[in-house]
Amino acid sequence: MLKIPPIKHNPLPQRLIYKSGNRYTMFSTKDGKTLGTMIAEERFYGKIKEEDYEFYPKKENYISLYIIALHAKVKRQGVGRAFINFAKHLANNERCQNRITLLAMNNQEKNILDAPSPFYRKCGFSSAEKPGLEDVDRVLKGMRPKHGDWYCCLPMYLPVKTKKK
Repeated sequence: MLKIPPIKHNPLPQRLIYKSGNRYTMFSTKDGKTLGTMIAEERFYGKIKEEDYEFYPKKENYISLYIIALHAKVKRQGVGRAFINFAKHLANNERCQNRITLLAMNNQEKNILDAPSPFYRKCGFSSAEKPGLEDVDRVLKGMRPKHGDWYCCLPMYLPVKTKKK
C-alpha cells in the first residue's frame, strides 16, 4: 500500500489586502470584516511650484508613492502600521526607490494624540516644515503644540535609507 505523507499547510495570515485600482482594502481572515482602506498611487514631483507642497527637502524630479488616504476602521490594532509596511513594499521599486509621501490631515481627530501626524511620525515619517514637525514632536512628548493652531495639513515623507558601501 502506498503511504502518502501528510500535507503541511501554512497558516492563513490574519489580514489580507485586496487591490482595486489605486484602492487597497484590508480584510480580517477570521471574520471577513473590513479593517481599513488605503488609497495610494505613484506621483511625479518636478520643479516645485509655489502652490505645491515640498515633501523631500531640496529634491526635485522624483517619483514617490503618494498615500492619498489611509483609514483604519479599528484603532490601535496595527491596521495603520500594516498599511504603512505594505506601502513600503509598494514603493520598493526602480521608480519610487522607497520614497513615500503623504499629507497628514489633523482636522478630524478630537484627541490631539490620535491625530495622523503623531502616528506617521511614530512610523518614521518626517517633514520639511520644521515648525510643524517640532509641534508633532512636542505632542508625542505630551506637550501642547507651540506654533499656534495645530497643523491641519502637514506634508510628510518617509526618509530613504541609503545603503552603505
